[in-house]
Amino acid sequence: MNKFFSELFIFVILLAGASCSRKNEPVTFTQVVPQIELSEKNHKWFYFDDDEFFQTPRPQEAPLKEFRPWTECVRISSAASLPVAQTSAPYAGFAVVNRAGMLALKESGAELFGDVSIFSNDTAESLVFSDGVPVFYLYRSTFFNDRLNDNSNVVQSSRSFLVEFNPNSRLCYPLVTYESLNLLPTDQISGYFWDGKTWACAAKRMLDEDDKVQFTYFYWEPVVPLTDLNPMFTKDMFTFRTSSEEEYTALNMPRLFDQAPAPLVSLLRQIPVELTLYVSWRDSSGTSPVSYYQGGNGSVPLNAHAALVPLSGITVAVFADGTTYIQRTGQKEIAAFRLPLLPGGFVYGDFAVAGKSLYVAWEETSFFKTGRAGFLQVDLGDILSRAVWK
Repeated sequence: MNKFFSELFIFVILLAGASCSRKNEPVTFTQVVPQIELSEKNHKWFYFDDDEFFQTPRPQEAPLKEFRPWTECVRISSAASLPVAQTSAPYAGFAVVNRAGMLALKESGAELFGDVSIFSNDTAESLVFSDGVPVFYLYRSTFFNDRLNDNSNVVQSSRSFLVEFNPNSRLCYPLVTYESLNLLPTDQISGYFWDGKTWACAAKRMLDEDDKVQFTYFYWEPVVPLTDLNPMFTKDMFTFRTSSEEEYTALNMPRLFDQAPAPLVSLLRQIPVELTLYVSWRDSSGTSPVSYYQGGNGSVPLNAHAALVPLSGITVAVFADGTTYIQRTGQKEIAAFRLPLLPGGFVYGDFAVAGKSLYVAWEETSFFKTGRAGFLQVDLGDILSRAVWK
């Protein structure tokens, strides 16, 4: 199964899971951990409009947007809190806003920093950190990106693959190009997994004959720290090793929940084993997230993003229906609350924590397309002071 259809299959399953979780809320969540309501004073809604964001009373009151494939829309594609090593950094969290820029997060609010040369032609996603610096990657969908048929935009001497966002200069800097990885400018890296040292990549090439597609898989490592790289460096700055589809798939496939790390297991321990879960987990390393799967009685999983947030001293999980679990570091008790109920067709996505502020992506969905999108900012200090820890 190629990258697009495998992602599309997972995306459809997760959307269905979010819908089912709304229908079954009293059974799936409210009887597990006591819930508390959010008030108008402790949360704010924001929506994206091109390369800016604005506050709105509710997501459904944001201006209507044409539904487009998610790879081409302005939406949060990936978010993460800063690893613990960078305690003096100007921002505590980040979110990659596809086609727009980097959303830099503080406890007091968010700032969006765009770069037309980086974000206008490519899909941006998969946020990781190298020495505390945010890094993300670029690609073009061979199914949805109209620019692939425009040779003036596609045929270049090189194209950026990895890009860093420097929190101090507020600028984006290309680190690695497709050319540096022995790829053609028209090739597409359809995904990667980074363990903190080695990058495992899947690359897609459209062949001339009969529209055939060729996939290749490889590992690479830089011989200097990642953020010291420069696109002008030659291929000699990298070491390579070929891989296989089986090897690459094994890195990215969900692992069984009984293999999950202790903080995640502890955080979700009160969720019944009868429920089917799919959780994307980030630890404090800043590397690629790892997914875990619990096969319960349901055929459709409830999907969530979860992360260890050392700078805020908490572990957090946010489900697509807005159910949120929080546990303080070193403590056994768990608190839970539900984010404001979204209207039909809207779901919550990835999140980051900055100090006492929780930032959660939301978007309007229709199959593989996205309409309106934005984020919710929640005052965790107020919420957790009234939470029932159990």
